[in-house]
Amino acid sequence: MKTETKMILLLLFLPPILGELLSGSTPPLPFFLGGIFFLVLLYGCGTVLIREAKARWGLQWSVLFLAIAYGIVEEGTMVQSFFNVDHVDLGVLSGYGMYFGVQWPWTIALTVYHATVSTLIPLVIVEYLWPEFKGPLLKRRGIILCLTGYIFVIVFWLAVFVWAKGHPAFCNFQFSPLLNVVTLGVVALLIWLAHTYRKSRVSAKTHLLSPFKFGVVGFWAMFINLFLPNILAEMQVSGTTTIFVQVIWIVVLLSFAYFQIYNEKTTKRHIVSLVIGSLLFFIMLTPLHEFGMAENPDPTGGMAVVGFIALILLFIWRRKVLKGGQ
Repeated sequence: MKTETKMILLLLFLPPILGELLSGSTPPLPFFLGGIFFLVLLYGCGTVLIREAKARWGLQWSVLFLAIAYGIVEEGTMVQSFFNVDHVDLGVLSGYGMYFGVQWPWTIALTVYHATVSTLIPLVIVEYLWPEFKGPLLKRRGIILCLTGYIFVIVFWLAVFVWAKGHPAFCNFQFSPLLNVVTLGVVALLIWLAHTYRKSRVSAKTHLLSPFKFGVVGFWAMFINLFLPNILAEMQVSGTTTIFVQVIWIVVLLSFAYFQIYNEKTTKRHIVSLVIGSLLFFIMLTPLHEFGMAENPDPTGGMAVVGFIALILLFIWRRKVLKGGQ
């Protein structure tokens, strides 16, 4: 099998596995009994298209714009969770910090989540397996097929579940054309920014943290992003304060990216540790999902097995990537 084919297949399946299965958002049974088809079209095709843009435009840090755009399209345009107070996963964040029709604490947390777990981390995993291949993976036909699949699953979801109110969560939901036009405008702006800054490069020369500390940062970054808004909401902290705290936290993350991830001394070992630390957070949650003890619990069998297999594969990946050097 050609390297390009291996990379494409892994980029199609790895994002939904990390973004939906490992996180517990889609339990094993529904994931493998049909859900994977639609999730591959959404997560997989979206990530492949980002990888294609990254390769063709020669992106470095500006790939962040595309990763953020993906998160906005999935949760804002398709799922409408940014605007729907009845969305099933909101819990205590339902209607919390809602301004101009947008649930900002949830919006910020989910955008960061998808930008990292659903896109950037799968990209790193795949590109580190085949570091010698940096060129485009798709020809024109492949790009058209990926784009068609991506658009199809979004329109299908909107038509069946949102506009036709084919899901209980949308029974009282009023679709807002204005909010969705603005959302797509933001996505278009992010794509434009990615292309505009395609030649921009960052190479900081500051003190570099150890690989172990990179892993610690990855672990706690996931914890803070997903749990901090819920904790503050439970404490009845005002939504405005929570949004402010989240913005400060994003500034901290971007500073870490600038001074550490894109540091001229950063090695492959640092980035591998960052990925492992980030995913280890979700792996450690899998037993809690198994017994319905995690946030927004949906008790189901198999999550502990998913976590165990993920842990093994993660360390096999680490061994393969770091074999023979940094």
